Amino acid sequence: MHSTTLADRLRFATAGVVLLTYWSVCSLVFLPVVNLALLLRCQPRRRELGQAVLKQLFRGVAGILRRFGVIDVTYEGFERVKAHIGPVILAPNHPALWDAVFVLAEVDRAACVLKASLLCNPLLAFGARAAGFISNEPSHQMMRRCIELLRDGERILFFPEGTRTRPEHGRMNPLSGGLAIIARNSGAPVWPIIVRTSSRYLSKGWPIWRLPPEPIHIRISMGEPVVCSPEEDAQKFLDQLRESYIAAGCGVME
Repeated sequence: MHSTTLADRLRFATAGVVLLTYWSVCSLVFLPVVNLALLLRCQPRRRELGQAVLKQLFRGVAGILRRFGVIDVTYEGFERVKAHIGPVILAPNHPALWDAVFVLAEVDRAACVLKASLLCNPLLAFGARAAGFISNEPSHQMMRRCIELLRDGERILFFPEGTRTRPEHGRMNPLSGGLAIIARNSGAPVWPIIVRTSSRYLSKGWPIWRLPPEPIHIRISMGEPVVCSPEEDAQKFLDQLRESYIAAGCGVME
């Protein structure tokens, strides 16, 4: 195990302060202005522009973490989904709190399904609304909204575990039945996104103020798309999909 030095702790703590300052300014000053400007646009165009702005801001987050040596993130296979025309369900596994940031920093556009409580968080609310993100509650409205967007040819980012991976479930939680319902009723392909991390930092139960013991290496790769056909058993589809994540080495790299 890497022994954290005082220099490491100072570097990680400084990165945290810089990141908090950056995101506070973005979310409380810049994004409210963006929201007002986007009100002049039609709804689909508004979402697209909001997602593009948020992508650049998330790239800034990743850039700060890289600059201070907190993380090293590599991407594999994302050019394939960028070239794909039509609706897509992007489905990452969820080992840590910041997974959505790194995925959205790389994809061109996607409406993310997120916890309802985050839409009330002042550091996230304006960005989420500008990008047309979808509350996960109530679940029937969430699924209906996802299906509508996909039938209109748009993309959604859906975390099929429902929450961060719980240690008792190993590399990945059981998958949410909502994914199968959305995929089956929209006809959109599910593109698994395999997130691998060298650390349990910001995993379920990790306090946000607890610093990582060493720099973190993250690999995010695009899997092969799968379709849930109308006649397919939903649970069998979910079980097979989960096994494909595990076979690809998702989660914490031991």
